[in-house]
Amino acid sequence: MPTCPTCHSKVSEPLRTWPIVEPQKNGEIVDFTVGIYWCTKCNANFPFVVGRRGLKLIETDKLEELHDKIKAVDKVKQELMKKVDRLEQEKAMVEESLVLARLEDRAENLKVEISLLKEVKRELESMIKYLEHAPSLKVATSEQKSINRSV
Repeated sequence: MPTCPTCHSKVSEPLRTWPIVEPQKNGEIVDFTVGIYWCTKCNANFPFVVGRRGLKLIETDKLEELHDKIKAVDKVKQELMKKVDRLEQEKAMVEESLVLARLEDRAENLKVEISLLKEVKRELESMIKYLEHAPSLKVATSEQKSINRSV
């Protein structure tokens, strides 16, 4: 925001703006946007450069050559974007197959674990049957009952 050179107060809006194009000593061309500001405190008018940008002259042939290069690079960019899309799709398919393979491995491990647990269950059931029909345990059990009654 420009400040008044007389009273140093801030001025927000220009009265008028216009472009000025000037060549510089180094051969560049500069495009200025200049505004005339009016200070409401001291009634002073002053110019202020609102914007500035550097310009260069280029031959038409070189400009067309640059446009052709830009078009070629744009084509390469589009091809690369298509390749990236294909690779992302391929990556998604590979990830799905990896998940499926992991799930299949987990299912196989669970099957093995289930068969082991079934075997342990059969052994425990056979032990229970043996213990139910064992005569020495029945005698011991009846002795324990008589001891418990006397106590």
